[in-house]
Amino acid sequence: MLKLDRQEEYRARYKQMRPGYRPALEVYKALANDLVGPQTVLLDAGCGEANLVDDYLPLARLVAGVDRYLQPIRATVEINAVAEADLTAIPFADGAFSVVMNSWVLEHVEDPTAVFSEIVRVLQPGGHFLFITPNAHNYLIWARRLVPNRVSTPVVDAMNGRGEDYIFPTRYRANTRRRIDDYLLPLGMTCRRFEYVGDPSYLAFNPLFFRLAALMERVTDVVWPRSKVHLVGLYQKEF
Repeated sequence: MLKLDRQEEYRARYKQMRPGYRPALEVYKALANDLVGPQTVLLDAGCGEANLVDDYLPLARLVAGVDRYLQPIRATVEINAVAEADLTAIPFADGAFSVVMNSWVLEHVEDPTAVFSEIVRVLQPGGHFLFITPNAHNYLIWARRLVPNRVSTPVVDAMNGRGEDYIFPTRYRANTRRRIDDYLLPLGMTCRRFEYVGDPSYLAFNPLFFRLAALMERVTDVVWPRSKVHLVGLYQKEF
């Protein structure tokens, strides 16, 4: 199986091949960096170990996290405040946060209406919601959806070394631009940025497969640019 460190090697190689290309996580972090300042009150919704927001501890006024399965990993979380709760019932007050971040969570959401309603509720007017998630229109995600979760879980564990307790069922109920807009726009949110980001490293089992995946990226650039594997979105609460 392709290990994460090997994927990173191929991503670095692809960046050399495609000047200006940035992996999805770099796009996500760059947007987050622009949002966070001394007055920021930040929530990581579905925080896990909170390793994508702990860098903001010295920069923001407060960094909080909420996760349904926080108990097994609480000892590794170093942010200001954490709560163990489902995202359908976030235990913070209305308008408590100026920024809500959400990484690799939307693909697991069972009830997007309830989750998005809660995220918008805890955002203050003018606040931002930033997320990164797979794109349900991508061919890799189509293939992934054909595999039952009971089969894919040990495969993901073997690839990433996460342990099966950290791998959750995938549903892809909020994983296209249209679906996300359908949920967020009626709640008073406006899209400020939406990026479709490709990544050939997922098929880079060897140099030949990497070259084929890189070629596929060029084809989809022309044929269907909105089919890239990752979505990065930034929405703002208007009222």
